[in-house]
Amino acid sequence: MNPKNLVLSRREMVFADKYTMNNLGIPSAELMENAGLGCSKKIRQLVKAQKFLLGDKPNFALFCGSGNNGGDGFVIARYLTQWGFNCKIFLLGDEGKMSSETHANFEACRKLNIKIEKIENTRPNLENFQVIIDAIFGIGFKGEIRGFAREIILSINEAEKICFSIDIPSGIDADSGAGEVSVNANYTLTMAARKYGHFLGKGQHACGEIFVIDIGIPQEVFRKFPPRGLYLSDESVVYPKRSRFSHKGDFGRIGIIAGSAGFTGAAVLASQAAGRAGGGLITLFHPVGLEQIFEIKLTEVMTQSIDPELSNFVKCLQKMDVLLIGPGIGKAATTRKLLHFLLMFWRKPLVLDADALSIIAENHWQRYLNNPQIVCTPHIGEFARLTGYEINEVLSDPIAKIDEFIGKYSCGLLLKSATTIYADQENLIFDDSGNDGLATGGSGDVLAGILVSFLGQKLKKEQAAPAASYLLGKTAERLANYRKPASIIPSDIVGEIFKY
Repeated sequence: MNPKNLVLSRREMVFADKYTMNNLGIPSAELMENAGLGCSKKIRQLVKAQKFLLGDKPNFALFCGSGNNGGDGFVIARYLTQWGFNCKIFLLGDEGKMSSETHANFEACRKLNIKIEKIENTRPNLENFQVIIDAIFGIGFKGEIRGFAREIILSINEAEKICFSIDIPSGIDADSGAGEVSVNANYTLTMAARKYGHFLGKGQHACGEIFVIDIGIPQEVFRKFPPRGLYLSDESVVYPKRSRFSHKGDFGRIGIIAGSAGFTGAAVLASQAAGRAGGGLITLFHPVGLEQIFEIKLTEVMTQSIDPELSNFVKCLQKMDVLLIGPGIGKAATTRKLLHFLLMFWRKPLVLDADALSIIAENHWQRYLNNPQIVCTPHIGEFARLTGYEINEVLSDPIAKIDEFIGKYSCGLLLKSATTIYADQENLIFDDSGNDGLATGGSGDVLAGILVSFLGQKLKKEQAAPAASYLLGKTAERLANYRKPASIIPSDIVGEIFKY
């Protein structure tokens, strides 16, 4: 289990630390030394890469609190000084409250004659520094920054220097990502594994580029006590397996119920994406009257109008291995009736997207989501309507709201945002791939098409949903290599799926 593919809560990180110290005999001082040395090496590497901006020997301002995050900062100051860099420590907090290992490293900095200034009521002058290191609070921080510490953080941000935060930007909650006032870092060097707060709320904006630092916690700790959270990467994503000896039936009979007058594009994008993602036999079911549009637009997809006599139509659906309902389908009475039937009786994989989720919220049909075959794909607004919360309440602590939802319902949840999160009663998977090229109408339709295609190709929902999100995001990133993200449209994404 690679820690770089894990995402930890505050509680899980604290447990891993304590278990390593108490059960494996690795002392806290050694973990702190490893953390500081690992951060120092990464800082030196990144600073050297920006030599043309920072010069040969940039001056470092290290802001250190009196907790263990500050202790990491003292270790960093020691190493940077020994490597010939000019460092000054700005101390926040009380020396008397330091742990023994933090205080030992503080004293070591004194012996090296590193300049130390205790900050109380005066903003520091940062004009002569090129690099700032934030080691003030760390992952133990909760609440809001008050008092003069708030002024210090504002002065760090206003200085507009290259800034490294140790573990997490000071002021960001490690579980929720909340933070009214926080350090805005260019780089975050986090210990052992990523944390929830790196991906949520203000945290996803404040962290900059994130690097995981190995501090010496043995992998056996995470194998024995596997964390819930997973970071999606090329190493951890799972795509459908293919074989040249397979035939089209092996890759799923995929049904897509989508489209309505004025919204045929949603159905087209979802259907084309399902094909590009590897779906075997794809059928678009659409309202009566749209036959000619889809016959022209979809040459590789079978199309069939929805029989108003739903008992006849349902017989057609039984041939399908998986269904997607929602993209551009509208909220007509026939659609509501069909969705209600599927929620009650369909027992194969079912993806609920867009208008289908709106119908469920408006009719209070959430009880039907207690079905492990279902995957819901809401954006934040749709999720708020499903749960009855205001959007700002969801954003204030997304994981708590997700856990409440999946505690009630056994479906899978793919919550779409800048960081997309897949969750069910066993999994919590974070995907931060993508760019602003996806911030356009139709991207969700492409995602839904990829997802239903992957389910049709026999991936489990906890594999298919994250993989669909990751493929969408990575495809947008690849497109940005030769066109500006602002110019990316969903049909560009479809054409680029799985392209070498």
